[in-house]
Amino acid sequence: MKVQSLENSAIRLIMFNQYKIMSLLNRNDEEDFYGYYQDIIVNGIEKKYPVLLEPISFGGAGVPIKVSEDVELILEIFCKIQSSVRKLDTEIQRDIRKGYHVYFDGFDAGKDIEQPYYTYYEFVQKYKEVKLPQKGDGESGLTLHHYNQMMNSYMKHGSDEILDEDKIRSICIRKGEEAGGSEAILVDFTDPGSSLSLQLVKEDKTYHLEPKQADTE
Repeated sequence: MKVQSLENSAIRLIMFNQYKIMSLLNRNDEEDFYGYYQDIIVNGIEKKYPVLLEPISFGGAGVPIKVSEDVELILEIFCKIQSSVRKLDTEIQRDIRKGYHVYFDGFDAGKDIEQPYYTYYEFVQKYKEVKLPQKGDGESGLTLHHYNQMMNSYMKHGSDEILDEDKIRSICIRKGEEAGGSEAILVDFTDPGSSLSLQLVKEDKTYHLEPKQADTE
């Protein structure tokens, strides 16, 4: 909630009622604080509005819908890869697991670009709202850039219920190729005259634009 939102009388009424209820539930010293908050709201003392928001903690800047959709797609990809691998011959299964990343290692909350992805992933884990893939050991080295590569490849075969060996190999990141120096930067662009979403990618010491997600046929 932004400070400007408190200028709306309806929101102020809601907050007043909230603090009134809390004052009735807490018959101790905290009651004085709630009365103080109510006076700020009733009198519309704008300078004190930030005081009302101090006890409220928000998880970052929020999670855009596109981020949630990408996380769900990434989870779907790994689920489908893992279920498809299990249907292959034992020797082929062993070869793919040995040479490709087929387990999901999550997102790095320490990176600004991955933080909202991490937040939504933790949310769906907690509430089990989507099917979750088997986790890896956390040492794959895969980043959001690699997941974007996988999404681009997957969208060519996304309608397939079961992926064959070739499709699995084309979607998965090969082990040993995860440290290629490519990194997605948290900047989205729109190609002039097109609705295609682009992302800025740093590769070694140079930058280039690439589609955030391939077009589907």
